[in-house]
Amino acid sequence: MSSVSVAENLSVPPMQAPLSVPLRNISLTLALTVATLSVAGLLAREQGYEMVIVTMGWPHVILGFIFFFGKVVRGEASMRRAFAMLGLLTLAIWIVHYNYAITGLIYLYFLYHAFRDEIFVFLQTRARHPPRSNVFAIAGVAPAILLMLLLPQQKSFRHDLRRTEFTDAQVARAGWSLIPFKAVPNSRGREFYFYLEAPHTAGVRAFTTQATTTDTRSDGAVLVNDRRWPQAADLVFLPHYAGSALASLTTGDVPVLLTGGHRVGQTFRAEQDNLDGIWMPINPLEASNSSTNFVLHLASPPLLPFPGWLEELRLLLVVLLAAVVLWKLLVRPKQNTQLWICLVVVVVGLYGTQAILKSSNNAGYHFPLIFQFVVVFHYWSWYVFSFDKLRALPQPKPIPPRTLAVGWYDRALARLRPARNFWLTVIMLNLISAAGVFWYYKLGGPLALRFGFDYNYFLYFLVFHVTFSFSPKPRAISTG
Repeated sequence: MSSVSVAENLSVPPMQAPLSVPLRNISLTLALTVATLSVAGLLAREQGYEMVIVTMGWPHVILGFIFFFGKVVRGEASMRRAFAMLGLLTLAIWIVHYNYAITGLIYLYFLYHAFRDEIFVFLQTRARHPPRSNVFAIAGVAPAILLMLLLPQQKSFRHDLRRTEFTDAQVARAGWSLIPFKAVPNSRGREFYFYLEAPHTAGVRAFTTQATTTDTRSDGAVLVNDRRWPQAADLVFLPHYAGSALASLTTGDVPVLLTGGHRVGQTFRAEQDNLDGIWMPINPLEASNSSTNFVLHLASPPLLPFPGWLEELRLLLVVLLAAVVLWKLLVRPKQNTQLWICLVVVVVGLYGTQAILKSSNNAGYHFPLIFQFVVVFHYWSWYVFSFDKLRALPQPKPIPPRTLAVGWYDRALARLRPARNFWLTVIMLNLISAAGVFWYYKLGGPLALRFGFDYNYFLYFLVFHVTFSFSPKPRAISTG
């Protein structure tokens, strides 16, 4: 939710808060974010992070759109035309993502929104909530945001679609084991990457799988630690689709060690919809004194393919932008205190993310988890900011007479703006959202719930939210 929209018609006292006020809010937001992700990870591992994103996300999206649509109803500053254009842009991104899975670009899209909004929150809090603050008034903030968005490499954009944990006691002794997961709808023709790992088994030679030196699958290749493995061409495996019969199983000529702390996987293209498992041969090699825990990850493609020269251009831009940011920071450090603060918050946030990742046995890919950290930070930042704003500006203005023609909507917003009503609404929406998420993820709710509560589908609504945060500056409404 864009922070601009909260209590937007409140009177503005002319004051400037000390730097300790926004720093206090940032510290509180960081503490709430780390605590939330730590508890979620403790209770449900990485799936817990996804559940938190969706649970807290629905109130964020709904309330943000409610305030945005109020401006559309009033016809403020070409908002109706903007509403139509932003709606078309959202639909275009949805269509592209449905066909090409541009999840990594959606991550960058939201990160830009979050960075911009967090700088806005800092400025608004320091200035005690004027009508608008110019985010790019901070020297060097534009190249700093672009630098952060360009740092991830192409391979960093993979993300886990499904995860399954099992132990060696669940491995079929006949050699082939079916590793099931929740079905992936519309999987036909899409590229996937699965990998199997056994965390905390460094130096252990307990289990192997099989590979073949012949290129039996032209749609993919065997990867070890996400890199091509020169000793084989393909793993021996068989995708499983919901309702499909088991095809004939083959054997390989190259043993591949599964334990040892590395990843063993394969890229492939799904031939049917509802991919819901992987058949793999898992064979014992040497006796082990302890149980072996396995984790299967089904991951997305790394991002849209692009030529090598584009990667070189990215590196060149990173160097140039880093030089610009350093010049802005070092030439006049006292005048650029706010940029220093922004960068310190980002670094501390990333450090906190890494600390959370180290506590997880199946951390998956770091960049998507960093994205999740930023998303949860953004959610909590909006609540902390809203509370600060409602405390600083307790008395809303009366609804101007010219808006009484659409009074039903403005009266509804007026009921929402008092602090007590606002927080009751927030709590109620979060409880409803949490119930839906728990029903879908933990109680085996109907498959149709995925459209509202599955993390991968919720990315569509994050796109909607970010797109509709780009709106014209509303013109001032005269009260005379």
